[in-house]
Amino acid sequence: MKSYIKLAWRNIWRNKRRTIITSSSVLFAITIALLTRSFQLGSYDNMIKNVIKSYTGYLQIQSKDYWDDQTIDNSFELDNELLKKIQSVENISTVVPRIESFALASTGEKTKGVFLMAIKPKIETSITKLEHKLVRFRVTENSLKKIEKSSLENSIKEKLIKLDGNGYSNLQRLSSDLEIDYMDNKELLEKIGELIKFKSKYLSKNDNGVLVSYNLAKFINIDVGDTLSLLSNGYHGASAADNFPVRGLLKFPSPKLDSRMVYITLPQAQNFFSAENHITSIAIDLKKTSDKNLEKTISHLQSNIDTKKFSIKSWKELNKELVQQIESDNSSGKIMLGMIYMIIAFGIFGTILMMTAERKREFGVMVAIGMQKFKLSIIITIELLFITMIGTILGIISSIPIVLWGYYKPIRLTGEMAEMIESFGIEPVMPMAWFGDYYYNQVIVILILVLISMIYPAITISRLNVIKSMRD
Repeated sequence: MKSYIKLAWRNIWRNKRRTIITSSSVLFAITIALLTRSFQLGSYDNMIKNVIKSYTGYLQIQSKDYWDDQTIDNSFELDNELLKKIQSVENISTVVPRIESFALASTGEKTKGVFLMAIKPKIETSITKLEHKLVRFRVTENSLKKIEKSSLENSIKEKLIKLDGNGYSNLQRLSSDLEIDYMDNKELLEKIGELIKFKSKYLSKNDNGVLVSYNLAKFINIDVGDTLSLLSNGYHGASAADNFPVRGLLKFPSPKLDSRMVYITLPQAQNFFSAENHITSIAIDLKKTSDKNLEKTISHLQSNIDTKKFSIKSWKELNKELVQQIESDNSSGKIMLGMIYMIIAFGIFGTILMMTAERKREFGVMVAIGMQKFKLSIIITIELLFITMIGTILGIISSIPIVLWGYYKPIRLTGEMAEMIESFGIEPVMPMAWFGDYYYNQVIVILILVLISMIYPAITISRLNVIKSMRD
């Protein structure tokens, strides 16, 4: 076998052009397949992260009846003993008690149905990073007047004018809309940030104010310092209506959340709903978030709490629409990937077909001088494996910098494309997935395609007519 390997390695470099063409076809196949799948999986991870980290958490504990009838009447009493049992589970990092309900939000002129989330501010921000979503920068009429008088370039001023009414929780998002690189223009962005600085305040422990999502605030025409009226059904038929000062605005990456969320402190919500010491759910964040660890954590929780009284919901159950959307898109993505594989397979087979046709006389000579056809097939197979390995390794190496760039600096869409994607409730960002199983899977598929293509030269050699091939 050692001599076969040496012979095969020498053979592939006898005709460098053929080796380069075949390896290049595999290289491009691997690169295209990896980048396509990385973009697809990256977008799914981003969608899941947006929903889990902004809202649901990885798990929630609710009363048995709450999922089918999500009203304040199906809340349960907050029990410190229950919290201790939940926190004792090894994989659980954070436990957040909440009241989740619906209400009508009004400013006098406009009214809209909203999702009212009652939280413990300090604990909540540890799981959803809620405080980091406060709008810190906002392009308003007053800030545009400052911009007009500033020493900024006219091109930057024109771009900022087009962003009138936009709010940002960080300068990175602003840099994307201005189409300038954040790392190379930090000083410029900080200067712009000073001109459009906006004051949003996070809730304190027993604050009587509320936080409103940005698109909702724009729709009902409300701002920081204004009063928001909330109307809902209280616990066991009690009336729930009150006015709350707006402490700050929040900017969510998910347009769906950004257009309907109102946050209030848990004590204020319990008072508002006349539901003293009651909550509707306990959101849970995990240390290890893989599906295997998720199922393991659910199993441990089921043995720790009363499952006749409480139900445990995973993020997949809490976000069925999102899961269905991902599964549907993943299926269409696999079909598209299959079509790419078909094109790749024909490309690889074409190069192998060409190589086999060119070397028929060589094969005839080798068999004529005593080489067994079986051994010749083995050498050709090893040659093709070498060529495939070269293409595969180079394809993986060439894709790594692009995947790293796409992971740390995701493409943020702008203009009409961004608006179209946002209309589906998806953040207009195209990140790439970190290296994982999909890397090995694409490589395995390409290797299988090459191995299938090797059948042709093997059959050709086994049916080789020595005299005819030497004459040809």
